[in-house]
Amino acid sequence: MKSKTLAMFLATLAIVLLGMNLAFANNQQNTQINLGDGLLNSHFTGNATAVITYLIPSIDCNGGYCYIANGSASGTGQLQGSGTYQVYTTSSAPFYITQQSNGSFRITQSATIYFNYTDQQGRSLTGQLWFSTITPTNNQLIYTVTATLTSPGGCLARYFPDGGTVTISMQVTFPLGTLTTVPGFATAEFQSGTVIPANHCGNYTHNYWSQNPGQWQHGQGLTIGGQWYSDNQIENLLQCSERNDASMYLVHRLIGAMLNIANGSKQDPAQSFIDDANTLLGGLQLPAQVNFSSSLGQQMLGDASVLDNYNNNNITTAHQ
Repeated sequence: MKSKTLAMFLATLAIVLLGMNLAFANNQQNTQINLGDGLLNSHFTGNATAVITYLIPSIDCNGGYCYIANGSASGTGQLQGSGTYQVYTTSSAPFYITQQSNGSFRITQSATIYFNYTDQQGRSLTGQLWFSTITPTNNQLIYTVTATLTSPGGCLARYFPDGGTVTISMQVTFPLGTLTTVPGFATAEFQSGTVIPANHCGNYTHNYWSQNPGQWQHGQGLTIGGQWYSDNQIENLLQCSERNDASMYLVHRLIGAMLNIANGSKQDPAQSFIDDANTLLGGLQLPAQVNFSSSLGQQMLGDASVLDNYNNNNITTAHQ
């Protein structure tokens, strides 16, 4: 049996982005990492003291690390695509489990457990997993394991601030409760899991997006003023000077707002100004060399001011 051991624990490291023209959605809940088969065995041993100890088989330990899960994964939203993940630790017995009065099981961790996800584009998310409880969910020995993702790293870390929720479905060969009364041994198989951000990471300015193209260039481009621009063309626009040109001053802040929404930001506070900005830019060849003092330039400055406030996290509701 290929036990999807703590692979499911990795599952909850999921992520947050959908969106507009970037093919991501503006609902952050649609961005997550879905964990598949763990491919490794998870063993539990029990004794009469109501303590169940998790033991990693020696065959799964190598180079100072013991692997709990090692399997396939996929991202949704802005993380769209397939990938692989690992869950590992430096201890062969990284935690033990005790039964609670409500029937759930409390996990007490004795060693740090690490998580690593890499997609086909080479983008990564790393972090530490801290387990809390295992709660029985049905009579088929399927349990839900909860954990928290902390110390996120890798280029995808901005989508997963400290405190992300990891949930994993796990099936054992017989009820864990049996191990609290009779010494025994059980093999667990991790079925699936998800990694979900704790909350939204906040908006970023157009300067941030310009300096970090790897965070948003996924081949979908953006439509500005009714015209589609590739990722490389968007990057070129971000590099263009906005001096003495109201069109570029607006475009830079418009791109920032659109990329923030693709990153899961609330769309309502800025959408009417994004729509108006695209109308003002309609039919123009960028850079359009629009004078700031002209009627069109003044309208562009008005929209740009609001979008700049939005990108700097100064506008969070639609009526500010």
